[in-house]
This record gives sequence, structure tokens and C-alpha cells, in this order.
Amino acid sequence: MSNSNVKSDYLRGLKDGVPIGLGYIPLAIACGIATSKAGIPFLLSQLMEILIYSGSGLTAAITLFKGGETVVIMYALAILVANCRYMIFSMSLAQRLDPSMNLIERILVGALNTDEVFGVVIKEKGYIKFKYFLGVATMPFVCFALGNALGSFTTDLLPDFISSALGIIIYAMFIALIVPSAKESKPIFVVVAIALIISIIFECIPAVTQFLSAGWIVILCAIITSAIGALLFPVEEKEEV
Repeated sequence: MSNSNVKSDYLRGLKDGVPIGLGYIPLAIACGIATSKAGIPFLLSQLMEILIYSGSGLTAAITLFKGGETVVIMYALAILVANCRYMIFSMSLAQRLDPSMNLIERILVGALNTDEVFGVVIKEKGYIKFKYFLGVATMPFVCFALGNALGSFTTDLLPDFISSALGIIIYAMFIALIVPSAKESKPIFVVVAIALIISIIFECIPAVTQFLSAGWIVILCAIITSAIGALLFPVEEKEEV
């Protein structure tokens, strides 16, 4: 592949990743504010952002920190539960990656993959080139890091009502991602509706809420809903990518 094609793939990916990056800024600011309020030092907050690189993962870690948890394995388990969906994303991507990718490039794909990045690159026709993926993932990672730093720096400067409002940004972002897809696709609409019904049922059963945390309830809902969705709407395999 010529250098011009490689550059073109990266710039095309960079352009596709700009909206994701801009959307990550308020979420990252909220995460930065949360880490600061939890008493986590700035440098440690930035290290957590780089190593975890997940809003839900950071939220889980911050919750444990505020609760006084000191066992590292508990943080690892909490982050694994919060982000186990990425294993499914990675398995899906692995079948579409350019066979010429080396081990380091594949590791970077796994490390920089997010819900939104996955949603963009999976639409790429044919094999997914590493340069295109890297282009898509660049702005989200940079914006998340900058937003997290900004949130940590400005925690004490923002009014309380703004800090509180930023806490619901992650939910608004998920809704903004789900609703358009559900409107365009019947299978997605049905699966989302099933997930909502199962979640409500679980929350209304005292025995479930007594023994399972909110995180485990979410994971169970995801597993059950995914299984039902796979049975109701099987995807036919294609011989060619």
C-alpha cells in the first residue's frame, strides 16, 4: 500500500472520529469532577483515564475508592464486569481486521476500542485497516484525556448545580446512541424493549436487588437480552467480507 493511501485512510478515520471526540468531552469532564470529588490526586486520575479509558469503568473504580476499598483485585473485577461488553466487540472486530495487522497493532485496537468507535469502524466495507481505526480512535482518546484533566482542574470553580448536572451526561449519551438505531431497526427496537422489561422486572423483585448490585443486574440483563436477540434475529453469515 502506498504512503498516500495510508495517509488517506488515517485522515478519513480522523474525520469520522471528530464527532465522537466532541461527544466525549462533557462525559470526560464529568469523570474528572467525580475523581476530584472522590479525593483522587490529579496525576492518579490521569493515569486511571489512560489505563481504564472507559466512563463506566472509571465510575466503578471511583465508587469503590469512595467506599474505602483497598483490595486491587476488587477494582479489576468491577472494571471487568462494567466493561465485559468490550470482549464481544473485540471478537466481532477480530473477524474484520486486516490480516496484515501485526500483534502490536491488534493490541492497540483492543486498547482504544470503545462503544462509539466500534459503531463507526464496524460499518467500514471490507477489511478494517489499522490506519483507519487509529484515525477514528485518535480524537476520542485525546478529547477524553483533555476533558478529564479539565474536569479535575475546574471542580472547585463550577457551581454545584452544574457539577450535579454533569453526572447524568453518560445516561444522555447512551440514549442518544440507542434511540436513532432503534428507530431505524426493528430488531434493535425489540431488543431494547426486552432489555427494559427485564430490567424493570429485576428491580421489582426484592430478592434480586437484595443479593445483586446494580452492576450485576445490568450484566444479567445484557446476557439474557443478547441471548433472546440472537434467537429472534439470527444474523446470516456471509462467505466474503
